[in-house]
Amino acid sequence: MLDFIKRNKNICFIILSILVVLTMYGSSLWGNFVYDDRAIVDHQVFLENPLNWPKVLVTPYWTAEAGLYRPVTIFSYGLNYSFFGTGASSFHLVNIILYALSGYFLFIFLKCLFPKKEKLAYLSSFVFLILPIHTEVVANIVGRAEILALMFSLLGLMELIKKVPNKWLTFLWFTLAMGSKETAVAVLPIAFLIIWHKKGSFKKVFDKNVLENLWFPSCLSVFVYFSIRFYILGLYFFTNTATIVENSLKFVSFPERIFTALKILSIYITKTILPFNLCSDYSFNQIPIEKSFFSLDVLFGFFVIVLSALGIVYFFKKKFEISLALAFFLFPFLVISNLLTPIGTIMGERLFYYPSVGLAILAISFVIFLRNHLNSQTVKRWGAVVLVLISIFFIVRSFDRSLDWLSEERLFISAGECASQSVLSLSNLATVYYFKGEYKTAEEIILDSYNIYDGYTKANNNLGLIYWKTGELGKAKEQYFKTFENYPPYEGVYENLVLFYLSQGNEREAQKWMKIGEIK
Repeated sequence: MLDFIKRNKNICFIILSILVVLTMYGSSLWGNFVYDDRAIVDHQVFLENPLNWPKVLVTPYWTAEAGLYRPVTIFSYGLNYSFFGTGASSFHLVNIILYALSGYFLFIFLKCLFPKKEKLAYLSSFVFLILPIHTEVVANIVGRAEILALMFSLLGLMELIKKVPNKWLTFLWFTLAMGSKETAVAVLPIAFLIIWHKKGSFKKVFDKNVLENLWFPSCLSVFVYFSIRFYILGLYFFTNTATIVENSLKFVSFPERIFTALKILSIYITKTILPFNLCSDYSFNQIPIEKSFFSLDVLFGFFVIVLSALGIVYFFKKKFEISLALAFFLFPFLVISNLLTPIGTIMGERLFYYPSVGLAILAISFVIFLRNHLNSQTVKRWGAVVLVLISIFFIVRSFDRSLDWLSEERLFISAGECASQSVLSLSNLATVYYFKGEYKTAEEIILDSYNIYDGYTKANNNLGLIYWKTGELGKAKEQYFKTFENYPPYEGVYENLVLFYLSQGNEREAQKWMKIGEIK
């Protein structure tokens, strides 16, 4: 058996990857379309018709107002419908397979780039796969965008480090990566570092051969993607419609945005290393705005950014694997950090998927360094035991966390516990009790959310439904109309107003709101 493993290391690693990932996330195969996954169901007619696939290239993700363009991810949903039908299980299965493949491609990439450091490749990829903070990426179907972006980035980098790279394959992989999610644009500075390292000098990075076979396809992929993106999104290429609930950092001063973003980096790193209280929601006001630079979280985030930037330079020639790890962490994080510009959300564990590659490589580099400089065999053995125990804990934690994504009820209850200051989570939690017929409890939860912020239009709508069910029609109407006081009004309120007036026998008002809803 040992001889077989030694002769077939790559095969054994992919088998191990699949088994571990199935252990952690196999339960998601029994899960449904949950929360953000509803967008897939809402566009089912469009996705399941093969004749519509060419339209994917000119379709935003899912609305132009969101400021997102991810045709590769949408196309993958269409393939799911075409080959496996409408059930959620196949979507979860594909996520699991793609996730395992991403870990395997990371292993191959590191093994090819550092042929004399096999342990680094094996252990970094394994640690990356078992990080519990990835649960949202795998168990939530729309997390596929993150998986595809990293997977195609790795394929592009693998092509880049070949002795004779195929420039058109490089172009294809990088274009597919960015077409999966915008975060993949971070692969370009990473590619630059790798090319510089392989060529040995900065001057050789711009040799004619390198320009033609490496820089031309890389830059062309960026140009093609962003040109199409601008054509499809228009003015929304530069902005998004995130409200204060989704991302309060759009509505604060520049220093407050920077301070809060640095604090959020501290939260990301903490939850990656110590995966407790993982949560599906960090929206307003779960993370209060940070107004001072001199808080521990902000200072920690600041020093992490500065030391990462300095470390990329310092370790470039001394220990390139550390420089690469810091680049994998820093550049993708800058894209999703809200430091450069506000994005569509203040924080999401799925967003840290790409940067976590760097933390995995960095952690294993540190472990290997310690092992190489420890003389005591006893300490080495105990160190190995500790690593095994941590791995088991991470695997069990990932499995346990994945159960929260099996249904919306479980997810909303979980979010209500871990994000008790989020108006979005409280509103969602209220719907759990609403559908159970526990209207008083549902009302209390939404009123609690009003103490935080009463301008979340979905919460206004939900409270209107509760009052309607309890016969408090005046209060119900008041809450429905309250949704129009803030932008954007909850879309479902138009249908609810139609049904409300029909239940009162007022067909004229019902028809009026039906027409308004159709226009909207």
